[in-house]
Amino acid sequence: MMLKDWKSKSLVILFIVFGLFLQACGQQPQEKAQVKVVTLPFITFSPFYIALDEGYFEDQGLEVELVNMTVQEEILPALSSGQVDVSSGLLSAGMLNIIARGGEVKIAADKGYVDPEGCINWAVIGRRELIESGGLDSAEQLEGLTVNIVPSTWLEFYLSKVLESGGLTLDDIEKTNVSAPANPDALDQAQIDVAVNSEPWVTRLKKAGHLPVLALPQEILPDAAAAVMVYGPTLLGENSDVGTRFMTAYLQAVRQFNEGKTARNIEIVSKFTQLDQELLQEMCWPALRDDGDLNVQSVLDFQDWAIAAGYVESPVTEEDFWDDRFVKAANQALEQGQ
Repeated sequence: MMLKDWKSKSLVILFIVFGLFLQACGQQPQEKAQVKVVTLPFITFSPFYIALDEGYFEDQGLEVELVNMTVQEEILPALSSGQVDVSSGLLSAGMLNIIARGGEVKIAADKGYVDPEGCINWAVIGRRELIESGGLDSAEQLEGLTVNIVPSTWLEFYLSKVLESGGLTLDDIEKTNVSAPANPDALDQAQIDVAVNSEPWVTRLKKAGHLPVLALPQEILPDAAAAVMVYGPTLLGENSDVGTRFMTAYLQAVRQFNEGKTARNIEIVSKFTQLDQELLQEMCWPALRDDGDLNVQSVLDFQDWAIAAGYVESPVTEEDFWDDRFVKAANQALEQGQ
């Protein structure tokens, strides 16, 4: 009994000494910070999947939960109320409106931009029969056609620039909003004449004979921000350190993503998006900035268009919508190897 007591006491002392040692070294185990991130099974969300699979989030002491939400009208309120912490998507009027109304959300990083030298990630896709008959050789021929578009987003902004090159406006076409997966059938059956879409639908529609036509974003919107990552109040306030750690892991993953179609990247992206690896090899991968920086002027240009289109009533300033402290701190941490 005495030997047992001695062993028990020795173990207790050993644990206490070890705990004091860790505390003195500043290595006391900490509870992981929880971060909820809205994601969709699209390739533009790949850095989140890479950071999760490669352990970059874990290295930053984060436990990240991927939340699947598909309705934009639900995502932004969930973000501003703190139900989720991070959201991403195309620039939209809704994003600017929620900021104008006092919602505590801000753009924290780039999530996709138009690389002037890059591949075709966004395009105006014409119906095969129209193209073959010469019905879409110029922007003027869009007049009166039925065009599928996600309203009040950067895609509609891009379409407006294409129309402008032909002396037209959005009032000169018939707009509709068919879900991306339904685009191939809608074009095949002539329910729509044109679709404005991104990958993987650009490649899928090309395979079906429906081809990109007219001006590409690289020609009319070079270097423009098309999609952004947005932080909510949980990361903008007292938990800003968590926001920096999240951004550090994200940018580390972006740099891996920008290595291109490596075997490891394709493995991860295919697993999370459920896209066929052959398709991933063939399609255009979106351009993401290594440093997460934002082309602020292009956001202001989008806002000017959204105001003119009646989507935004109260303009917001750069200080209202852009918070660059996270990308700055994350880049510094990555340079220092943290």
